[in-house]
Amino acid sequence: MMKKLLVFTLLALGFTSRLSAQFGDCATAKSICKKEPLHIQNPRGEGNDKREADFIHCFLNGDNMGQAEENSTWIKFEIKEGGTFSFAITPDRASDDIDFVVFRLPADGNCSRKEIVRCMAAGDDGTETPNSHCLGTTGLRSGEKDSSEDAGCKDKDDNTWLAPLKTVAGEHYVLLISNVTGPRGFSISFGGSAKLPCEEVKPIPPGKPAPPKKTQPIVVEAPTVPEPPREINGRAIVVDETVKVQSRKVTLSIWDSQIEDGDIISIYLGNQKIVDRHRLTKQPKEFVIELPTGKEHFLTVFADDFGKSEPNTAAILISDGKSEQRIELTAGRKQQESVKIVLE
Repeated sequence: MMKKLLVFTLLALGFTSRLSAQFGDCATAKSICKKEPLHIQNPRGEGNDKREADFIHCFLNGDNMGQAEENSTWIKFEIKEGGTFSFAITPDRASDDIDFVVFRLPADGNCSRKEIVRCMAAGDDGTETPNSHCLGTTGLRSGEKDSSEDAGCKDKDDNTWLAPLKTVAGEHYVLLISNVTGPRGFSISFGGSAKLPCEEVKPIPPGKPAPPKKTQPIVVEAPTVPEPPREINGRAIVVDETVKVQSRKVTLSIWDSQIEDGDIISIYLGNQKIVDRHRLTKQPKEFVIELPTGKEHFLTVFADDFGKSEPNTAAILISDGKSEQRIELTAGRKQQESVKIVLE
C-alpha cells in the first residue's frame, strides 16, 4: 500500500511540475488574444531552454550574472491595432520579487531573434528583508518614462514600473515573468489603447434600452482655452491618447486601474473642472457630460490625493452611445495626462 501511495505521490508531483512548466519557454509561451486578466499558479524552474534568457542587460549586476529566468512564465501576444500597451503583475504574496522582460518578436515569431524592449530587474535592495519598495506589484503603466531598471533597488528612480509599449499593428511580443523569491503564482491584468486580435470595439446593439442613469448629466460650458491647457495648478499636462466619438453626449465610467489605495482625482475638460475630488475604487462610477461646441476637447485627470502610493491611475471607459473605448490616464506630482476627444 505504501509503494502505491509513493508512486501516486510521485506521479502527482510530476503532473504538477508539467503544468507549472507548460509556459516555461518562449517556444511554448501562453498565447493571449485579448486583454483578459490571468492567474498563473506556482511556476517552477526555467523551462527546457535554460539559455534563452542569458546575459539580459538589466540583470548583469545581479546575483545571476544576467540570467533572467527563475520560476518563469512566458506570455506572447500580437497587436491588431496599434496604441499603448500596459500591464500590472501582482504576486500572490505581496513581498515577492517579480522581474520581467518584454521582447519584440520578428513577424515569424522566431524566439531566437527576439529583441529586448523593456527590462525590469529591480527588487530586493540587498538587505534580504521584505522592506524594499521595489517588491510586490510591477509592470508597465502610463506616466512612467524609463524602459529598464537594473537588479537591486539602488537607483533613486527605481520603483518597479516602466513605460508602456507604443505598439504598431502587426507587431508580435513575448513577455517573460520570473518570480525570483520562489515558485509562487501571480495575477496579471492588461491595459492601454492597443487592440489584440480577439478584441473589437463593441457597438451598442440598435434598439437596446439605455441603462438607467446613475448620475445626472454634467453639462459644461465651452472652455475658455480651446487648446489643451499647458498646466493645471502648476502641473504640466501631457496629451497621450486620442479617442474619436460620434456624439456630444458622452458617458465616462471611471475606476482605479491598479491597486485601490485611496486615490482621489478631479477631472477637467479643457481648463474647466467638471468632476471634483472623486475617490477611485475598483467599482466604476459613471458621469454623463455634454461636450461643448468645437471638434477637439481635452479631458485631464488631476491628482488631488495619492492615497498610499503614487501616481494616481485611472481607467476610463468612454461611450458615445454607439461604441466604447477604454484608456488609462496617470496623474503624478509634476505631470498629469490628458486624452484628446475628437468629435467626428
